[in-house]
Amino acid sequence: MKKSILILFVSLTVLQTYAGKPVKDTCKAGIYLKSLYDFNSSEFSYDVDLWMWFEYKNDSINPLKTVEIANAKSYEYSNLSIEKRNGLNWASQNCKAKINQNWDLYHYPFDKQKLEIIIEESQMDTTKLLLFQDKDEFQYSGEIDIKGWHIDSSNVVQGISNYNSDFGDPVLHGKSSYAKVFYTLYLSRNSWALFFKLFTGVYVAFCVAFLVFFIKPVYVDPRFGLSIGGLFAAVGNKYVVDSNMPESISFTLVDKIHDITFIFILLTILFSIISLKLHDKGNEKKQKKFDKYSAIALFSIYFVINFIMLFNATHQ
Repeated sequence: MKKSILILFVSLTVLQTYAGKPVKDTCKAGIYLKSLYDFNSSEFSYDVDLWMWFEYKNDSINPLKTVEIANAKSYEYSNLSIEKRNGLNWASQNCKAKINQNWDLYHYPFDKQKLEIIIEESQMDTTKLLLFQDKDEFQYSGEIDIKGWHIDSSNVVQGISNYNSDFGDPVLHGKSSYAKVFYTLYLSRNSWALFFKLFTGVYVAFCVAFLVFFIKPVYVDPRFGLSIGGLFAAVGNKYVVDSNMPESISFTLVDKIHDITFIFILLTILFSIISLKLHDKGNEKKQKKFDKYSAIALFSIYFVINFIMLFNATHQ
Protein backbone atom coordinates (compact mmCIF):
# COMPACT_ATOMS: atom_id res chain seq x y z
CA MET A 1 0.00 0.00 0.00
CA LYS A 2 2.79 2.41 0.99
CA LYS A 3 4.67 1.51 -2.20
CA SER A 4 1.62 2.31 -4.37
CA ILE A 5 1.13 5.68 -2.62
CA LEU A 6 4.82 6.50 -3.11
CA ILE A 7 4.68 5.63 -6.84
CA LEU A 8 1.57 7.76 -7.29
CA PHE A 9 3.18 10.69 -5.45
CA VAL A 10 6.38 10.49 -7.52
CA SER A 11 4.40 10.27 -10.78
CA LEU A 12 2.32 13.30 -9.89
CA THR A 13 5.41 15.27 -8.84
CA VAL A 14 7.24 14.49 -12.09
CA LEU A 15 4.28 15.39 -14.25
CA GLN A 16 3.67 18.59 -12.31
CA THR A 17 7.27 19.59 -12.87
CA TYR A 18 7.06 18.70 -16.55
CA ALA A 19 3.88 20.63 -17.20
CA GLY A 20 4.71 23.52 -14.91
CA LYS A 21 1.18 23.56 -13.55
CA PRO A 22 -0.61 21.63 -10.81
CA VAL A 23 -2.51 18.51 -11.80
CA LYS A 24 -6.19 18.92 -11.03
CA ASP A 25 -7.67 15.45 -11.36
CA THR A 26 -6.67 11.83 -11.62
CA CYS A 27 -8.56 8.88 -13.05
CA LYS A 28 -7.93 5.17 -12.87
CA ALA A 29 -8.60 3.31 -16.10
CA GLY A 30 -8.98 -0.38 -16.77
CA ILE A 31 -10.08 -2.78 -19.47
CA TYR A 32 -11.15 -6.41 -19.58
CA LEU A 33 -10.63 -8.06 -22.95
CA LYS A 34 -13.51 -10.38 -23.82
CA SER A 35 -12.40 -11.50 -27.28
CA LEU A 36 -9.90 -11.03 -30.11
CA TYR A 37 -10.93 -11.84 -33.65
CA ASP A 38 -10.71 -11.04 -37.37
CA PHE A 39 -6.92 -10.76 -37.63
CA ASN A 40 -6.46 -9.11 -41.02
CA SER A 41 -2.87 -8.52 -42.11
CA SER A 42 -4.03 -7.24 -45.52
CA GLU A 43 -5.99 -4.41 -43.91
CA PHE A 44 -3.49 -3.98 -41.05
CA SER A 45 -6.09 -4.50 -38.35
CA TYR A 46 -7.70 -6.79 -35.80
CA ASP A 47 -10.97 -6.57 -33.85
CA VAL A 48 -11.56 -6.54 -30.10
CA ASP A 49 -14.54 -6.77 -27.78
CA LEU A 50 -13.83 -5.38 -24.31
CA TRP A 51 -15.16 -3.70 -21.20
CA MET A 52 -13.65 -0.34 -20.25
CA TRP A 53 -14.06 1.32 -16.85
CA PHE A 54 -12.90 4.41 -14.93
CA GLU A 55 -12.72 5.46 -11.28
CA TYR A 56 -12.52 9.17 -10.37
CA LYS A 57 -13.67 11.67 -7.75
CA ASN A 58 -14.56 14.82 -9.67
CA ASP A 59 -18.23 14.68 -10.72
CA SER A 60 -17.67 17.30 -13.41
CA ILE A 61 -15.52 15.06 -15.64
CA ASN A 62 -16.78 12.22 -17.76
CA PRO A 63 -14.04 9.93 -19.16
CA LEU A 64 -16.67 7.86 -20.97
CA LYS A 65 -16.97 10.79 -23.36
CA THR A 66 -13.39 12.10 -23.37
CA VAL A 67 -11.20 8.97 -23.31
CA GLU A 68 -10.74 7.33 -26.69
CA ILE A 69 -8.97 4.30 -28.12
CA ALA A 70 -6.14 6.17 -29.79
CA ASN A 71 -5.05 3.47 -32.23
CA ALA A 72 -8.54 2.36 -33.30
CA LYS A 73 -9.73 2.65 -36.89
CA SER A 74 -13.31 2.56 -35.65
CA TYR A 75 -15.12 1.78 -32.42
CA GLU A 76 -18.61 1.44 -31.05
CA TYR A 77 -19.67 1.92 -27.42
CA SER A 78 -22.68 0.38 -25.66
CA ASN A 79 -24.07 -0.28 -22.16
CA LEU A 80 -22.78 2.97 -20.67
CA SER A 81 -23.11 3.14 -16.88
CA ILE A 82 -22.04 5.62 -14.15
CA GLU A 83 -22.48 4.91 -10.43
CA LYS A 84 -21.34 6.51 -7.19
CA ARG A 85 -19.60 4.06 -4.86
CA ASN A 86 -17.73 4.88 -1.65
CA GLY A 87 -17.27 8.50 -2.73
CA LEU A 88 -15.91 7.50 -6.15
CA ASN A 89 -17.51 7.62 -9.56
CA TRP A 90 -17.41 4.26 -11.30
CA ALA A 91 -18.08 4.49 -15.04
CA SER A 92 -18.05 1.58 -17.45
CA GLN A 93 -19.00 0.71 -21.00
CA ASN A 94 -18.66 -2.07 -23.54
CA CYS A 95 -16.54 -1.38 -26.61
CA LYS A 96 -16.12 -3.13 -29.94
CA ALA A 97 -13.25 -1.72 -31.98
CA LYS A 98 -11.15 -2.33 -35.06
CA ILE A 99 -7.55 -1.68 -34.00
CA ASN A 100 -4.84 -0.48 -36.35
CA GLN A 101 -1.96 -3.00 -36.37
CA ASN A 102 1.32 -2.89 -38.23
CA TRP A 103 1.82 -6.63 -38.67
CA ASP A 104 5.49 -7.61 -38.62
CA LEU A 105 5.73 -10.41 -41.20
CA TYR A 106 9.51 -10.55 -41.51
CA HIS A 107 9.62 -14.06 -39.98
CA TYR A 108 6.19 -15.19 -41.22
CA PRO A 109 4.91 -17.87 -40.60
CA PHE A 110 7.05 -17.95 -37.43
CA ASP A 111 6.19 -14.36 -36.56
CA LYS A 112 5.51 -12.88 -33.15
CA GLN A 113 3.18 -9.92 -32.82
CA LYS A 114 2.76 -7.11 -30.31
CA LEU A 115 -0.90 -6.11 -30.05
CA GLU A 116 -1.58 -2.80 -28.32
CA ILE A 117 -4.79 -1.18 -27.16
CA ILE A 118 -4.04 2.45 -26.32
CA ILE A 119 -6.60 4.47 -24.38
CA GLU A 120 -5.93 8.20 -24.28
CA GLU A 121 -7.59 11.28 -22.83
CA SER A 122 -8.62 13.46 -25.77
CA GLN A 123 -9.81 16.71 -24.18
CA MET A 124 -8.06 17.41 -20.86
CA ASP A 125 -4.27 17.66 -21.04
CA THR A 126 -1.92 16.50 -18.30
CA THR A 127 -2.32 19.77 -16.38
CA LYS A 128 -5.99 18.88 -15.88
CA LEU A 129 -6.23 15.09 -15.84
CA LEU A 130 -3.95 12.09 -15.51
CA LEU A 131 -4.78 8.50 -16.35
CA PHE A 132 -3.42 5.64 -14.25
CA GLN A 133 -3.94 1.94 -14.80
CA ASP A 134 -6.43 0.42 -12.38
CA LYS A 135 -4.73 -3.00 -12.47
CA ASP A 136 -1.05 -3.90 -12.73
CA GLU A 137 -1.87 -6.71 -15.16
CA PHE A 138 -3.71 -6.83 -18.46
CA GLN A 139 -6.92 -8.69 -17.67
CA TYR A 140 -8.41 -10.82 -20.42
CA SER A 141 -10.78 -13.74 -20.70
CA GLY A 142 -9.33 -17.20 -20.30
CA GLU A 143 -11.76 -18.33 -22.99
CA ILE A 144 -9.98 -16.33 -25.68
CA ASP A 145 -8.91 -18.85 -28.28
CA ILE A 146 -7.28 -17.27 -31.31
CA LYS A 147 -6.99 -19.90 -34.00
CA GLY A 148 -3.37 -20.32 -34.99
CA TRP A 149 -2.00 -18.09 -32.20
CA HIS A 150 -0.78 -18.36 -28.63
CA ILE A 151 -0.74 -15.55 -26.03
CA ASP A 152 2.78 -15.48 -24.55
CA SER A 153 2.56 -12.54 -22.13
CA SER A 154 0.99 -9.16 -21.46
CA ASN A 155 1.64 -5.89 -19.66
CA VAL A 156 0.18 -2.50 -18.82
CA VAL A 157 2.20 0.74 -19.05
CA GLN A 158 1.30 4.39 -18.44
CA GLY A 159 2.46 7.01 -20.89
CA ILE A 160 2.03 10.51 -22.24
CA SER A 161 1.40 11.65 -25.81
CA ASN A 162 3.31 14.84 -26.59
CA TYR A 163 1.98 16.91 -29.49
CA ASN A 164 3.66 19.83 -31.25
CA SER A 165 0.31 21.58 -31.27
CA ASP A 166 -1.96 23.26 -28.76
CA PHE A 167 -5.03 22.39 -30.89
CA GLY A 168 -6.12 26.02 -30.67
CA ASP A 169 -5.88 26.30 -26.88
CA PRO A 170 -3.99 29.58 -26.18
CA VAL A 171 -3.09 28.47 -22.65
CA LEU A 172 -0.89 25.65 -23.91
CA HIS A 173 1.45 27.86 -26.00
CA GLY A 174 1.92 25.62 -29.02
CA LYS A 175 2.45 22.27 -27.31
CA SER A 176 0.28 19.83 -25.41
CA SER A 177 0.47 16.52 -23.56
CA TYR A 178 -2.27 13.98 -22.92
CA ALA A 179 -2.20 10.97 -20.62
CA LYS A 180 -2.62 7.46 -21.98
CA VAL A 181 -2.34 3.81 -20.95
CA PHE A 182 -0.92 0.99 -23.10
CA TYR A 183 -2.47 -2.47 -22.80
CA THR A 184 -0.20 -4.91 -24.63
CA LEU A 185 -0.46 -8.57 -25.60
CA TYR A 186 2.48 -10.54 -27.01
CA LEU A 187 1.43 -13.32 -29.38
CA SER A 188 3.27 -16.03 -31.26
CA ARG A 189 1.91 -17.98 -34.19
CA ASN A 190 1.45 -21.75 -34.04
CA SER A 191 3.57 -22.10 -37.13
CA TRP A 192 4.66 -25.52 -38.34
CA ALA A 193 1.37 -26.68 -39.86
CA LEU A 194 1.09 -23.36 -41.72
CA PHE A 195 4.73 -23.59 -42.78
CA PHE A 196 4.23 -26.96 -44.49
CA LYS A 197 1.02 -25.72 -46.06
CA LEU A 198 2.81 -22.71 -47.55
CA PHE A 199 6.11 -24.28 -48.61
CA THR A 200 5.35 -27.87 -49.55
CA GLY A 201 4.87 -26.74 -53.15
CA VAL A 202 8.19 -24.92 -53.40
CA TYR A 203 10.15 -27.79 -51.83
CA VAL A 204 8.50 -30.33 -54.14
CA ALA A 205 9.42 -28.06 -57.06
CA PHE A 206 13.08 -28.11 -55.98
CA CYS A 207 13.04 -31.91 -55.58
CA VAL A 208 11.58 -32.30 -59.06
CA ALA A 209 14.32 -30.10 -60.51
CA PHE A 210 16.92 -31.99 -58.47
CA LEU A 211 15.99 -35.26 -60.23
CA VAL A 212 17.80 -34.08 -63.40
CA PHE A 213 21.06 -35.41 -61.96
CA PHE A 214 19.70 -38.95 -62.22
CA ILE A 215 18.92 -38.61 -65.95
CA LYS A 216 21.58 -39.09 -68.61
CA PRO A 217 22.40 -35.89 -70.54
CA VAL A 218 21.53 -37.63 -73.78
CA TYR A 219 17.86 -37.38 -72.78
CA VAL A 220 17.76 -33.64 -73.30
CA ASP A 221 13.99 -33.05 -73.13
CA PRO A 222 13.29 -34.68 -69.75
CA ARG A 223 16.57 -33.41 -68.28
CA PHE A 224 15.80 -29.75 -69.03
CA GLY A 225 12.03 -30.20 -68.81
CA LEU A 226 12.17 -31.19 -65.15
CA SER A 227 14.12 -28.05 -64.23
CA ILE A 228 11.85 -25.75 -66.22
CA GLY A 229 8.76 -27.43 -64.75
CA GLY A 230 10.16 -27.11 -61.23
CA LEU A 231 10.92 -23.44 -61.81
CA PHE A 232 7.38 -22.68 -63.00
CA ALA A 233 5.95 -24.61 -60.03
CA ALA A 234 8.08 -22.60 -57.59
CA VAL A 235 7.05 -19.29 -59.20
CA GLY A 236 3.40 -20.33 -59.06
CA ASN A 237 3.73 -21.22 -55.37
CA LYS A 238 5.19 -17.79 -54.64
CA TYR A 239 2.27 -16.03 -56.35
CA VAL A 240 -0.20 -18.06 -54.28
CA VAL A 241 1.58 -17.29 -51.00
CA ASP A 242 2.03 -13.59 -51.84
CA SER A 243 -1.66 -13.23 -52.65
CA ASN A 244 -2.46 -14.06 -49.01
CA MET A 245 0.01 -11.57 -47.58
CA PRO A 246 0.04 -7.75 -47.54
CA GLU A 247 2.72 -5.95 -49.52
CA SER A 248 5.90 -5.46 -47.55
CA ILE A 249 9.12 -3.61 -48.31
CA SER A 250 11.10 -5.97 -46.07
CA PHE A 251 12.75 -9.10 -47.44
CA THR A 252 10.72 -11.70 -45.55
CA LEU A 253 11.35 -15.37 -44.86
CA VAL A 254 8.79 -16.19 -47.57
CA ASP A 255 10.82 -14.17 -50.10
CA LYS A 256 14.09 -15.73 -49.00
CA ILE A 257 12.94 -19.34 -49.32
CA HIS A 258 11.40 -18.78 -52.75
CA ASP A 259 14.33 -16.78 -54.12
CA ILE A 260 16.88 -19.33 -52.89
CA THR A 261 14.82 -22.06 -54.55
CA PHE A 262 14.72 -20.11 -57.84
CA ILE A 263 18.51 -19.75 -57.77
CA PHE A 264 19.12 -23.44 -57.08
CA ILE A 265 16.70 -24.57 -59.78
CA LEU A 266 18.50 -22.28 -62.24
CA LEU A 267 21.77 -23.89 -61.11
CA THR A 268 20.38 -27.31 -62.03
CA ILE A 269 19.81 -25.99 -65.55
CA LEU A 270 23.33 -24.55 -65.70
CA PHE A 271 24.88 -27.79 -64.44
CA SER A 272 22.80 -29.77 -66.95
CA ILE A 273 24.30 -27.68 -69.75
CA ILE A 274 27.83 -28.37 -68.44
CA SER A 275 27.03 -32.08 -68.09
CA LEU A 276 25.70 -32.19 -71.67
CA LYS A 277 28.89 -30.52 -72.95
CA LEU A 278 31.05 -33.07 -71.14
CA HIS A 279 28.98 -35.92 -72.58
CA ASP A 280 29.20 -34.52 -76.13
CA LYS A 281 33.00 -34.38 -75.82
CA GLY A 282 33.06 -38.07 -74.95
CA ASN A 283 34.05 -37.49 -71.30
CA GLU A 284 31.34 -39.78 -69.96
CA LYS A 285 33.29 -40.64 -66.84
CA LYS A 286 33.82 -36.98 -66.04
CA GLN A 287 30.18 -36.28 -66.78
CA LYS A 288 28.95 -38.93 -64.34
CA LYS A 289 31.31 -37.70 -61.63
CA PHE A 290 30.23 -34.11 -62.29
CA ASP A 291 26.53 -35.04 -61.93
CA LYS A 292 27.22 -36.95 -58.73
CA TYR A 293 29.14 -34.16 -57.00
CA SER A 294 26.77 -31.49 -58.32
CA ALA A 295 23.79 -33.34 -56.84
CA ILE A 296 25.51 -33.73 -53.46
CA ALA A 297 26.72 -30.11 -53.37
CA LEU A 298 23.44 -28.50 -54.47
CA PHE A 299 21.26 -30.55 -52.13
CA SER A 300 23.60 -30.08 -49.14
CA ILE A 301 23.97 -26.32 -49.59
CA TYR A 302 20.23 -25.87 -50.20
CA PHE A 303 19.42 -27.86 -47.05
CA VAL A 304 21.93 -25.93 -44.90
CA ILE A 305 20.72 -22.52 -46.10
CA ASN A 306 17.09 -23.44 -45.40
CA PHE A 307 17.99 -24.87 -41.99
CA ILE A 308 19.80 -21.65 -41.02
CA MET A 309 16.90 -19.45 -42.17
CA LEU A 310 14.35 -21.55 -40.29
CA PHE A 311 16.49 -21.70 -37.18
CA ASN A 312 16.85 -17.91 -37.12
CA ALA A 313 13.12 -17.44 -37.68
CA THR A 314 12.08 -19.83 -34.92
CA HIS A 315 14.63 -18.50 -32.39
CA GLN A 316 14.00 -14.78 -32.79
